[in-house]
Parts: sequence; structure tokens; C-alpha cells
Amino acid sequence: MGRKGRAGGILALGAATSVGILLGFVLGGLMPSIPVQAVATDRAENYAIATGWVDEGVEALYFLDFLTGTLRAAVPSNQTRDFRARFETNVLGDLQKVIDLQNANLAQVNAQRARAGQPPLPPLQMPQNPRFLMVTGNLDIRRGAAARTRPSAAAVYVAELNTGIVLAYVVPWNQSAHAANQPQGGSLELWASDRFATAIIRTQ
Repeated sequence: MGRKGRAGGILALGAATSVGILLGFVLGGLMPSIPVQAVATDRAENYAIATGWVDEGVEALYFLDFLTGTLRAAVPSNQTRDFRARFETNVLGDLQKVIDLQNANLAQVNAQRARAGQPPLPPLQMPQNPRFLMVTGNLDIRRGAAARTRPSAAAVYVAELNTGIVLAYVVPWNQSAHAANQPQGGSLELWASDRFATAIIRTQ
């Protein structure tokens, strides 16, 4: 390659680099940085643990006991070394309510099947040995400005694998109480529920 060829290549490389840098500045101005928000989840034996946002910059710790069905949420104080916000529910009780509702709908379906000469579908049963998964996810729920409490910025999703039912809970969060370091608590709110799998999931 001659001198002109090498010079042309250097100029082209320099021009491409300049365009890339300029494009980076432009996109940086048009698309402001998005903060990374990470949550965590883990499980061992008969327990699962996860974290999820309740407010901007504030996370809750969720702890699920598979044997008792007790789901607890706690938020550390922003001033003292303790948990000032504690919430609780029992997922087994809520699971039974959802199963009853599913079976009520199934009864109507089976009535139609009977008229069509089709065999009935089996009802859902409360599992003797529930198997759970638990994760959290951000929500975009409208929050009333005048409300004393508002749904948390994330939901905790509890899936029971034998039935395929998923329960979604939110924390009734009081931002003013947290800012004033006042204790708050109560029941986790069941926000939504549904059945996502129709076949029983069995271990290999």
C-alpha cells in the first residue's frame, strides 16, 4: 500500500472515530442515564427470600415459610438499626380461597360439559405438600395523592407449583411514617391471583 493509501486509511479511521464519539454525546443527551435497580431472590429447603421495591430507594425483605405458609415483609428504618415496618399474610389461606373460586367456575364449565355429553373436569385440590416459587417485580399502580397508604412500587409473586396458581401481593406503604421513623404494619394485600398452569408439575 502506498503513502496515499495509508493516509486515506488513517483519515477514514479518524473520521469514523470522531463520528462515534459525537454520536455518543448526542445519544447521551437525548437518552439520559437510567438507574439500574436490582432485586434478589433465593430459596433453600422450606424457605424462600426476596427483595422488592416499596418506594423510591426503599426495598422490602420478603420471607416465605413453605410449611406454615407465612409470608412476611419487613423494611429497615432509615434512622435506627431495626425493622420499623412489618407486614404479614398466610398464602395457604389465600391459596384455598383461589382454589374455591376456581372450582366454582369449574362447576359451571362441567355443567355445560354434562349437557354436551362430555365427562367432567376434575376439581382442584389443596395440595398436601405445597411447593412454592417466589419472585418480585416492579408495578405501575396509580397511587392517590390523598391516600394515607399506597401500594408498594413492586409486587411479590408467590407461585404454587402443584396447582399452577400465582398470588401477587403488595405492601400497603406509608411513606410519611417511614420518613418520620414511625412503626407501621398490617396485612400484605392480595392484589391479584390466577391459575397459569393446568397440569400438575411433578419432580423428576
